[in-house]
Amino acid sequence: MTLPRLLLAALALLVLPLDAAPAQEWPAHPLRIIVPFPAGGSADAQARVIADELGRALGQPVIVENKPGAGGNLAAAAAAHAAPDGSTLFLATTGTHASNVSLYKNLPFDPAKDFAPLTLVTLNPQAIVAGAKYEGLDLKGLIDKLKASDAAANFGSSGIGSATHIAGDLFNRATGAALVHVPYRGQGPALNDLLGGRLDVMFPLAADVFSFVKSGKLTAFAMMSEHRAKSLPDVPTTAELGLPKLRLSPIWTALYTVAGTPAPVVARLNREIAAYLKGPEVQPKLLLFGLATEGAGTPEATAAFIRDEQAQWRALAKELDVEPQ
Repeated sequence: MTLPRLLLAALALLVLPLDAAPAQEWPAHPLRIIVPFPAGGSADAQARVIADELGRALGQPVIVENKPGAGGNLAAAAAAHAAPDGSTLFLATTGTHASNVSLYKNLPFDPAKDFAPLTLVTLNPQAIVAGAKYEGLDLKGLIDKLKASDAAANFGSSGIGSATHIAGDLFNRATGAALVHVPYRGQGPALNDLLGGRLDVMFPLAADVFSFVKSGKLTAFAMMSEHRAKSLPDVPTTAELGLPKLRLSPIWTALYTVAGTPAPVVARLNREIAAYLKGPEVQPKLLLFGLATEGAGTPEATAAFIRDEQAQWRALAKELDVEPQ
């Protein structure tokens, strides 16, 4: 073989793998789900249930990464600024993608522009709960006792501007009570003080207290929603008990990925997650944590649902004169 032909053959060997090698299929690396709450809560539990199944479906590990703080804004900002390659998912909540728009002046992310919706995951009503000193009362008896208290009765929340704070303000408005707000840095410390008798009432998610209610450590007086909670089906709604204005939309979670992620990747993620959420295996697993799946669907339906939620929370914040932080 002459020298020119040898050079051409060598060049062909260098070029051929680049042209002939098939494009690497997604996903080529592990994925992560960023959760805006600490490990151990209901948000963390559902993320881990989904991560296990999604990892099996995609053939790659899916790691849950907890980033609590600032009402979920720290985690949302971290997810918003991640690479749009389909490797980062975010477990959005009512706070990060609906109410915080009205409760914070300068969000470090844009819920609409920085994220690509995948599907709704759960709906979770808020409960009115109290500790042992209010045991044996119904909702009317609780309200009467709180209003007649010699010392100022109080309620705890997971922080200023949180859903548990908004619920307490709504309770005061709807009942004529004057509960003093005691904000905490997270729901865990507030629940500890409620269990210890240092708080009078709280308005947490049903999923976060259903085990305490079932064990008798806390009493659930009502659900602040249109429908009863699947985890506590014996607890009536406020509307059933004659207080229709004492009502909030259920707190939801939804899965997002980063805006700019390729459309085929978004479609695959939606397809795999929605199929699992609609399947028979997931509901028993989530009910162990007091959770229930509700209407997993398309990215378009999820985006429309959350736009409506933003409008509702904006109206509620205005009605309650909540000052953005």
